Amino acid sequence: MKMKSLLLAIVGLVFMSMQSYAQNVAAPTGGAASSETANSDYVTIGSRVPYFTAPDATIQTMTTLGTMKASIFKWTATTAAGVAMPLVPFFEYDGTAGIQYDNFRAIMPATGYYDNEVSVVWSVANGFTAGTAYKVKVAEKAVTLSTTIAGCEDASTEDKDVFVLARPTVAIVGTEGGGCSTAPLSSFEVPLNVTGLGDWDVIYTVAYNGGAASAPATYRLTLAAPAVTDLTVIAASTAPRITAATEGLVFSLGAGYGYYDVAITDISDRTSRKSLAALTALGAATTYRVYVNPVPTTQPIQHIKNL
Repeated sequence: MKMKSLLLAIVGLVFMSMQSYAQNVAAPTGGAASSETANSDYVTIGSRVPYFTAPDATIQTMTTLGTMKASIFKWTATTAAGVAMPLVPFFEYDGTAGIQYDNFRAIMPATGYYDNEVSVVWSVANGFTAGTAYKVKVAEKAVTLSTTIAGCEDASTEDKDVFVLARPTVAIVGTEGGGCSTAPLSSFEVPLNVTGLGDWDVIYTVAYNGGAASAPATYRLTLAAPAVTDLTVIAASTAPRITAATEGLVFSLGAGYGYYDVAITDISDRTSRKSLAALTALGAATTYRVYVNPVPTTQPIQHIKNL
């Protein structure tokens, strides 16, 4: 009985050690990776994007057994040339301030050592510029159970190239369309000029005959995405693309004749949708008026009496 109690106590201590030390996440919180390639990532200016690195397998096993504490990770952001950007903050996955640790995993601000999952806000306020390449770097440092002997740190870093792109844009080509051939209960295509890497989600509203605007709706614009590489992605992301016939914003007309005002309020592409934090909506709405004119039916001629 005493032996059983002792075993239970040991198991409990190991479990408590795991609870105390295992602060790193075993897999990315958001699921599968969304980087463009293994070595590079495309993000939108102003977005918050998470990054994850798996702990060393041997150290992770020791952490599980309670013979080492969970590792800490030195995360840094640099220019493409490797010049450090020390004022860039790192956050937790949920956007709260990142927890930093000292060599013995005590919470100690301003050390630059975090857990194995962080997020970065690629904003102008943090020193980033649209149309520019940067790097995210990380190195793992083991943490011993000792209070005096620090663990070992990987002398090299794992690097990821990050291309910060401008936000996608949208503009309506022209100001009005429609005509006599357009009938109620059909659809109409509004021609667009867009930038970005597609597919695009265009947010729009419709107001009929000057009335209140409808609730915002989303139209998925599926132009062929440009073939990009790290050498061409910045230029490709800002190159205007005018939609061809039947490729613009297609919306359904109502049952009434008159005019419909289509207002575009926002747009996103596959790169900007990787953001964890919603980007600020684009500026003033771009509006296009669609006229739905009935074709008259000429009535019979009638003879009227003479004066």
